[in-house]
Amino acid sequence: MKKSISFLLLLTATWFSGLTLSAEARAACAVGQRGEVLWKGKWYPAQVLDTSGRQCYITYDGYSSSWDEWVGPNRFRPYAPASSNAAYRVGQSVQILWKGKWYPGRVLDVSGNRYFITYDGYSSSWNEWVGPARLSR
Repeated sequence: MKKSISFLLLLTATWFSGLTLSAEARAACAVGQRGEVLWKGKWYPAQVLDTSGRQCYITYDGYSSSWDEWVGPNRFRPYAPASSNAAYRVGQSVQILWKGKWYPGRVLDVSGNRYFITYDGYSSSWNEWVGPARLSR
């Protein structure tokens, strides 16, 4: 009887570990997905351009393509699902962080945890989607 229970426990543990491995084997990101990438101890907004296994080829928001890079799941975290309590509203004036400097602007659209902004005094070619880490009141 003890051998049967031991075997059943071993079989169950093996089955559950297989589920865990298959969940871990899934891609850490998807093309087009937005999130944040850890670089030198700080999280930066980014978008996934390509994937290979568990690696994500990302581009950083507001930076040239020379900064694009492959990152693993330990450096990429997707944005949280959309929340009905967005931190900023359409039409709201905000300060926008771009390359270490704050610029005045306004929120044009909200999608989940992302904000489509325009910079005051700049053409619409500068409009972009940013995460909350780049906005301030």
